[in-house]
Amino acid sequence: MNYSYNAIKLLIEETGCDENEAMLALSAAGGDIEKAITDIGFILRHITVFKIKLILAQKNIYGLASIAVNTKTNEILRFSGVFSRDPATYEISYDTDWFSFEKKIFSERLKSGALENFTHDFEENFKLYAEQALTELRSSEADDIKIVVKSFFHPEQAEVKVEAEELNLTQFKKLPDFNIHKNEFTHTGYDLGFIKLEVELMEDDKGKPASHIIEGDTVLSLITDKRDIAHYLAHLLGGAKDGIMTPMPAIIKKIVAKDRDLEVYVHYAHSITGVAKIDSFAKLKVIENAGKPWWKKIVPW
Repeated sequence: MNYSYNAIKLLIEETGCDENEAMLALSAAGGDIEKAITDIGFILRHITVFKIKLILAQKNIYGLASIAVNTKTNEILRFSGVFSRDPATYEISYDTDWFSFEKKIFSERLKSGALENFTHDFEENFKLYAEQALTELRSSEADDIKIVVKSFFHPEQAEVKVEAEELNLTQFKKLPDFNIHKNEFTHTGYDLGFIKLEVELMEDDKGKPASHIIEGDTVLSLITDKRDIAHYLAHLLGGAKDGIMTPMPAIIKKIVAKDRDLEVYVHYAHSITGVAKIDSFAKLKVIENAGKPWWKKIVPW
């Protein structure tokens, strides 16, 4: 399910959570932002993320997966995975926080050995299968998840390891990158994100000259990256509808001049950066200006 940029931002501002907490809470609340704001602390106390490593030895396929489950309802709130021919994928440790593990999954999906079609089919089919299986099992412990994964691949033998991590607000706030969630950028020490996507910045004849845009401006962008991971992330970020990429807001994070062109880095989430090359004489669609109070961005009147 897609959630609007403003809905996620409002939840962050109202509760002090980060973007990943906001997405989990909105998902658990069925997209009802008022319910998500009211229940976020309660909801997150009932979330367990299962970090999964598996081998399909008969096919020489190695996989990683991450499943966030509301252990009170057994509803799957968040799910990602990757499969590869590279044995190094399986060697990745899950002895880390869930967010870092999920970053590693995204990173592996970008490598040449990744099996995009196999990964896509797994993600498309496993979630429905797992939700039904967990309903029947009426529990969601690490051993239960291991059984579900093994049974999904049956009769093929799957070697499966599962590590569980219970989540709550305190644990989330101990993550090393939690304090970055308010998009506070400085002019030095840029963190350009973990995943870089090819994007276009939308032009407007009455817009702001590209040479005048500054870090912190919010522009309208379009994800043009053709990779499978780009479509997956666009769906999560709200930049895709019915499989078609749609323009979405993005915050200017860094601008690099290259002759008469500009290389612009835009920020979508903690680990996701867009990169666009534009003519310095182009005029861009600027939605919000740097320095504008956050409450005016959400309630413009």
